[in-house]
Amino acid sequence: MEFREFTAGIDDDGRRLDRVLKSVLKGNPDVNIFSALRKKLITVNSCKKDASYRIRSGDKIKIADFLLIAPSEDLIEHNLKINIQDITLFKNDSILVVNKPYGVSVQPSASQKECLATFFARELKKTESLSFTPSPLHRLDRFTTGALAVSLSIDGAREFSRMIKERLIKKTYLGIVTGTLEKSVVWEDCIDRSAFPEKNQSSFYTVSIAEGIESNCAVTKAAPVACGSYGGTKVSLVRFEIPTGKKHQIRAQSAFHGFPLLGDTAYGSSPLKERKFFLHAFRMEFLEKNSLFLPDVIEAPLPAEFENFLNSALIKWDGKLII
Repeated sequence: MEFREFTAGIDDDGRRLDRVLKSVLKGNPDVNIFSALRKKLITVNSCKKDASYRIRSGDKIKIADFLLIAPSEDLIEHNLKINIQDITLFKNDSILVVNKPYGVSVQPSASQKECLATFFARELKKTESLSFTPSPLHRLDRFTTGALAVSLSIDGAREFSRMIKERLIKKTYLGIVTGTLEKSVVWEDCIDRSAFPEKNQSSFYTVSIAEGIESNCAVTKAAPVACGSYGGTKVSLVRFEIPTGKKHQIRAQSAFHGFPLLGDTAYGSSPLKERKFFLHAFRMEFLEKNSLFLPDVIEAPLPAEFENFLNSALIKWDGKLII
C-alpha cells in the first residue's frame, strides 16, 4: 500500500488531528477519519494516534494514497479577477486588510459561488500549513465596500477574533440615506432574524426590528455629515458607528427609523440606476495595543463612484468633513 507524507506547519500547531485531517481530506469528505486512524491508514510520526491528538509543528502525517482524492482544477470556476496589491490597505505576517470591491460576496451564496473567501483561500494559501486557510475575519454585505480583514496566520485569526468579541475594534461606516438627518442619534433596537426566507427561496434576505429580544440588541450611532438632493429626493451622508455587529444592522435600523439607505430596495427604498446602495466601511480603529502590530487606525478610501455621487448630490460637500 502506498502512503503520502505531509508535514505539519506552525499554523497547525496545537490543532486536533481530526480537524487537520478534515482539511487534508476535503477532496474526499466520505472518508471515515476515526476508522482510518484505527486501522493505521493514517499515522503520525509512524505511530497510531487518536483523533484528539494535538498536532505539533514538524509532525509527519502519513495517509494511505487511496484516501486522497483531489478535485480537478478544471472543474473549479475562478471568476474573480482581483489584483490583491491594488486593494491592500495593510499587510503583515498575520493580517491583511483590503478595501473590499463593490458587488463581491465575502462568503459563497446561491447566486455567487466564487467569493472573497474562496479567492483568498486560493491566492494566499500557505503551502507549509496543512489545515490553516486564509479567510475573511468578518462580513460585509455583497454591495457594501470598504475595510475587510483577512487572516494570514492562525495566531492572527485568533487575536483578531478576540478583539472583535471584546469590542476592541471600532468600525465606522459612511452611507447615503434618504431624508435629512438633522442631528446625531443613537439607535438601540432588537434585530429579529426570523424574517429571513428559506435558503431555497429567491427573495431578499432581510431582518426586522422587534421588541423584547434583549440578546440581539443592536446599537448604531448615526451622525449627519452633509446633506443634499438626488432626483428631487432629499439625501444625507451619514457617519455610522456600530459597537455591535448584527447582520444588516445599519440597513435595517436606518430603514426602521425613517432613513433607509438610498437605493436599498430590500428595506423600502426606491432603486438606483448607479448601484444597489452606497455603504462603505470607512475606518477601523484598534482601541488597545495588540500582538498583531496593527496600526491605531486603518482607513479605506471611498470608491470613485461613491465620490462622484457625493460631488454631484450633496450641498457644501467637503471630504474634510469626514472625521
